[in-house]
Amino acid sequence: MTSVLPALTALVVTVALLWPLRKLALHLRILDDPGPRKVHTKPVPYLGGVAIFAGATAAILWLHPRSWAVVAMLASIVAVGLSDDIRYLPVWAKLIGEVSIACAAVALGFSWHVSDSAGINAGFSVLWMVGLTNSFNLLDNMDGLASTVAVLSLAAIAILVPGTAPIAVPVAGAALGFLLINRPPARMYMGDAGSLMLGFAVALCTIRAANSSQGLHSAVLLIVPVAVAVFDTSLVIVSRLASGRPVQLGGKDHFSHRLRLLGWSNYQVLGATTVACISAFGAAALAVRFPMSDAWLALPIAAAFAVAWVQLLRVDPYAGTIQPVLEVRSADGV
Repeated sequence: MTSVLPALTALVVTVALLWPLRKLALHLRILDDPGPRKVHTKPVPYLGGVAIFAGATAAILWLHPRSWAVVAMLASIVAVGLSDDIRYLPVWAKLIGEVSIACAAVALGFSWHVSDSAGINAGFSVLWMVGLTNSFNLLDNMDGLASTVAVLSLAAIAILVPGTAPIAVPVAGAALGFLLINRPPARMYMGDAGSLMLGFAVALCTIRAANSSQGLHSAVLLIVPVAVAVFDTSLVIVSRLASGRPVQLGGKDHFSHRLRLLGWSNYQVLGATTVACISAFGAAALAVRFPMSDAWLALPIAAAFAVAWVQLLRVDPYAGTIQPVLEVRSADGV
C-alpha cells in the first residue's frame, strides 16, 4: 500500500496534465518536426516530459517532502532538456548542464562507493549518471519505448532495494501515466525534458541501490536492472564506430529500429522490451543471491542478452533499400 499511493498520485497528476500541455505545445509550436533521422511524418507536440516531472514531483513532495533536493535536481535536468526541445542546444552545452547536475548529486550523497577514494567514486558516479541519462535520451526513439523501460527498470530497482522507492515509485507512476498518450501511435512526445529526467532519476536510484550492498552485489544492483538501456546504447555506439558514423548524431540504428527492419510491429517490439526488462530483473534478483547455488541461473539470461546483441549488430540499419519498412508515427487524434 505504501508504494501504491505515490504511484497512483504521480499517475493521476501526469494524466490530468497531458491534454492541457499537449494543447499548449501545439499553440506555442513546441513540436518535434519530421526529419531525415526520424520516422514520423507529421509534427508531434512535446511537453510530455513536463507532465511526467509534475506528476513525480507532486507525489515525492507530498509523501516525502525531505526529498526536495532530488526534485530540484530533476527540475534542473528538465530545464536543460526543455531548452533543447524549444530551442536547439549544442551537444557541449547539454553536456555541461548534465555534468554540473551530476556533480551536485554527488555532493548530495549520490556517489557509488566503488573504492576507498572519494575522488574515484565521484568521478565514476558522474560518468555513470551522465551516461545513463543520455542512454534514456537515445532510447526515446520509438513510441512508448523509453517510458516502458523506465517504468519496468524503476519497478525492478524498488523491489530489489525498497529504500529506493521514495524516488523510483513516483517517477515510475508518472512514466506509466504518460504511456496513455505516448503508446503507438504517439500523440505526444516526452522530448529531451522527459528522457533526460527519466534517465537521471533512474541513475540516482541505481546508485542508491548499489550502495545498499557491497562488492559484486553492488555492481549487479547498479547495472543489471537497467540492462536494456545499456544494451541499446552499447549497440548503437559500437555500430556507429564500426561504420565510421558520428556517435553523437541521431539515427535509425537502435535495437527497436533493427527489430522493425526484421518485420516486427511496434507492439511486438514493446512486448520484447517488456520481456527483456523482466528478464533483467530476474537476473539481478538471482545474481544478488550469490554465493547461493541458484545465483548461477543468472548466467543463461546474461548469455541470451549477449546473443541477441550480436544478432542485432549484424542487422544493417544503414542500407537505403530497407528504410521503407519502417512504420511512421502519427500525431493525428487525441
